Amino acid sequence: MAAKTRKDSIYVIYEGYRDGYFLEYLAGYGKVSFNPQHCNGGSANNIVTTGIKHSYRDVNVYVFFDEDFESKPGFSISDEALEGLKKAWNTTNTLKGCAYRDLQTLNEASRNPILIVSYPHSIEGLLLRILGTSIPDLEAKTTKMLKNMIDGHLGNTPLNNEDEEKILGYDKKIAKYANELANLHQSEPLNGKHCLFLESKIEDCRRSKNKVVFMRFLSNKLPLPAIAAKRFDIHELDILLKAFGL
Repeated sequence: MAAKTRKDSIYVIYEGYRDGYFLEYLAGYGKVSFNPQHCNGGSANNIVTTGIKHSYRDVNVYVFFDEDFESKPGFSISDEALEGLKKAWNTTNTLKGCAYRDLQTLNEASRNPILIVSYPHSIEGLLLRILGTSIPDLEAKTTKMLKNMIDGHLGNTPLNNEDEEKILGYDKKIAKYANELANLHQSEPLNGKHCLFLESKIEDCRRSKNKVVFMRFLSNKLPLPAIAAKRFDIHELDILLKAFGL
């Protein structure tokens, strides 16, 4: 089989679950092969460093992360990673001290890795911008407040029968795993590894439930025409849509 080229494949490194859901949603409309890599529990430094390591690939490599890493000690992009980014981009521009939301503008030749920073603060800020809220209104709020705003939309999202069946199925699995976990806690000696396994399965089911609602929210509130209508107002969105061939 012939190797994928930049025209029909992309590689995306991301951190948050909602970032991944949004990418998957766009990929459903896309015209390229979507290769995601989830850096669970990572930092901006980890995500960017991973992007640099994959920059040799013969496909476009994107790095998708939240702006609020910039203000989190220990999670921001290190000077070493910025130097690696500068080398990968083959630029003489100074990256140190540049706001994360502006870094990609210094990647004049659009070399790998291509940065997409969700702002203000987070993916929720980006989604709220697409929904029509102004940047000044969003910047006046914290990341937690933005998450609460999106949660308000999620709470008002109508679900169809298929969604309800999926959620019911996950609830049954959660109840099953929770019952096994309760029985295990009563046993002697306690099997710690199996407890962790069951707790992990419960968490996976909860995330899957959240994904059902989140994807329905995107489908109802942000169909592709509504997203595309904002692409020239939101540069990061335009990069994402072009990445998926849209």
